[in-house]
Amino acid sequence: MRRYSISLLLPAMLSSGAFAQELIGPAPITSQRATASANDYIVVFAQGTSPNVRANVVVAAGAGLRHNYIGMDAAAVTVPNTNVVETLKRSAGVIRVVPDFIIHNQTKGGKGGPPPTTVTFDTRQVIPLGVQRVGPPATGSDGAGIGIAVVDSGIDFNHPDLDLAPDTSASAFNAISPGASCQDDGGHGTHISGIIAALNNTIGVVGVAPAATLYCVKVLGSDLTGTDSNLLAGLDWVLQHHASVNPPIRVVNLSLGRPLDTGETLSTSVFRPEIQSLYKLGIVVVASAGNDPTMEVTQFVPAGFPEVLAVASTVATNGIRTCFLAGLDIAPIPADAASAFTTDGATVTISAPGEEWTDIVDLSLLGCEGLQYGTLSTTLGTGGATRKLAPSLVETRGTSFSAPLVTGTVARVMQKLLVPLDAGSATVEGVRNWLQTNASRVGVAPVDNPLGGTIYPYSFDGVREGIAQAPK
Repeated sequence: MRRYSISLLLPAMLSSGAFAQELIGPAPITSQRATASANDYIVVFAQGTSPNVRANVVVAAGAGLRHNYIGMDAAAVTVPNTNVVETLKRSAGVIRVVPDFIIHNQTKGGKGGPPPTTVTFDTRQVIPLGVQRVGPPATGSDGAGIGIAVVDSGIDFNHPDLDLAPDTSASAFNAISPGASCQDDGGHGTHISGIIAALNNTIGVVGVAPAATLYCVKVLGSDLTGTDSNLLAGLDWVLQHHASVNPPIRVVNLSLGRPLDTGETLSTSVFRPEIQSLYKLGIVVVASAGNDPTMEVTQFVPAGFPEVLAVASTVATNGIRTCFLAGLDIAPIPADAASAFTTDGATVTISAPGEEWTDIVDLSLLGCEGLQYGTLSTTLGTGGATRKLAPSLVETRGTSFSAPLVTGTVARVMQKLLVPLDAGSATVEGVRNWLQTNASRVGVAPVDNPLGGTIYPYSFDGVREGIAQAPK
């Protein structure tokens, strides 16, 4: 079966009202593989090796020390040549030396390049469709008193619709340039932040948990890529600071990830110790499942870890069909359909909208096309309700935007004390159980996507876990 992915609307179409939606068109199948960062490695030491000993080993081998972790027995290094790598492998106390792989945001619609274009759709406050689907905030159920670490490309500290913890070393962290500002330079983190906690005021959008406190942890650069080592440093910062900030950090949002490398498993992944440490502290880690329908969530990190709450993507509301697409009799895409791009798997905790809707309509000169609409949220440098566009003017969609809906929902569950707080791993499992028990349309949704199996190679996992619902 051929896989169909995307082609793009031309800028000349802007005046038609079909602004920057994604079109469905033919493209070959491409499988995802982990890509290593050149000259960068993570050195794993024997359990109990002190940070000072690790630093001495790294320097003695001729490598440069970039991160010396507290939550795990490891260090991130830069090497001048492969001889240094071999020296490190032979050094006392070193268990293994692994590549520092590249991590991407989990956004469908383009990676890399300059910060995305933004378009303001309304200067009045609106409630995005995804927030409406999981449940708008209400008095007493708005995330108040809950700290959330947004581990991403940073957050726009000047955004009028976001209220953040200060950009200081005590409450924000830049893993790429430790000590530097956590200010967003890629746009992704600001978009995520708005979905979670945009203020309930008179402008922009409303987040799922507008009274929650956001903590900025920057691990992605302006091109929206990062590395294992920087993500580990961000998680390490959360481990060290979760209890020293007020309110304490109880939830972590990870709208990013990468596929497992050949020979790498979830149990041997360098992320496992940090993820397990957060889990044992009762800090809920929410991660986007991925945007490759040919893969299982267990083939991705960090979403594949059993300690993590992995979130798959659905469509927020009904689309329309006014013509046939490429001669195929495809039904209208219904609300709560599994997104045709989403990664799935039986270990997905819950689903939530990562896109708004898909229309199959006649675009005159282009003929019958499928228009796939992205998410509405806050965006870097713009105060109104906006859609985030890749440099190619494609509206971005993805499990990147499903995860923050669940993150905000988790904050409201914890605020209302619907699970025991400070109970270690029991807190995380209590949240997972609450989400699954109180989900909407359990056993029914996600419903089948008409594009799946016809245009996209979407393989449904057979588990209809339902759509996340926040407590009222």
